[in-house]
Amino acid sequence: MEKRAYLPSVTFIRGIAAFSVCLFHFTKGFISEISGPIQFAPYAWVGVEVFFVVSGFVIPYYLLDTKFKTKHYGGYLIKRIIRIEPAYLVSIALVIGLNYVSSLFTIYKGEPFSVSGNQLLLHLGYLIDFFDGTWLNPVYWTLAIEFQYYIVIGFLIILWNKNIRYLTILSVLLFLALSFIPQHDVKFFRHTDIFTIGIVCAFYKIGHLRKSYYLLAVIALGIIIYIHHNTVITVLSLIATLGIAFFNQKKKIAWLVFLGNISYSLYLTHVPIGGRVINLSKRFALNEFNKLLVILLAIVVSIVAAYIFYILIEKPSHRWSKSIKFRDSLNESEKVTGKTN
Repeated sequence: MEKRAYLPSVTFIRGIAAFSVCLFHFTKGFISEISGPIQFAPYAWVGVEVFFVVSGFVIPYYLLDTKFKTKHYGGYLIKRIIRIEPAYLVSIALVIGLNYVSSLFTIYKGEPFSVSGNQLLLHLGYLIDFFDGTWLNPVYWTLAIEFQYYIVIGFLIILWNKNIRYLTILSVLLFLALSFIPQHDVKFFRHTDIFTIGIVCAFYKIGHLRKSYYLLAVIALGIIIYIHHNTVITVLSLIATLGIAFFNQKKKIAWLVFLGNISYSLYLTHVPIGGRVINLSKRFALNEFNKLLVILLAIVVSIVAAYIFYILIEKPSHRWSKSIKFRDSLNESEKVTGKTN
């Protein structure tokens, strides 16, 4: 199998998604009643669902049609853990440290500092939602869903690489069917339809689906996503999958590449870092223009902090993950990336 081509569209979409989640938290999440040029900001939380589309696409895109088998599954999970866990764990320490320091100042507004050993243990296993706990960072719930997806998709790719068509179709349909199961704690089930629209895009990009079949699948999945979610999620999920499939921009757009590269770090750190800019601003009576300036400052500070975090924490773990080889060569690009992923 030839090395899979790098797709700039994936990086671009990931960067836009991370930026949109920041915008949501710094407007709707922190400063209410924003009007003017960013009235769309309350819908920017859909960047989370866009991440799910990208994750649905990326891992199958790089592992389908390789020698990936059952014996590689353990190594695959280790690579995933090394890729995402160091940044996640350091971000937890960052949240706890900043929350503690902030609580020491009288100007701090928010919940009293509190963290328990049980809460930390549940974070390590992404189990907060199963025990009615509270995430230390509001974005962490999505990492739990991503990790559950990594576990499941590894087994599915092992099956799909057997190239038994009816088993592939049946397993994709069963995976999609999970989204129809009424659930409360298992949020992963609620998003399998969104992951699936990314998965079928991967099948299309590697030549397993004709364009006409891919587009028919996208239409059907769009209807299912609309039934389960809402119009905004449906539209942006469709834009994401079609953008990956057909946006063939060859020239790199520098600022989007930059945002895409630091997207995971930005996602993890924008609330504890940029959120403090917003928190401090609440001590002042701000007019509309000043609110916009505060939001801009929070975004700039978050991007700078995320870049530092990326260089010091995420990038080394990414290199470490790539250095780990499976027991025999898969002849694949070693560029499987998440997040989240």
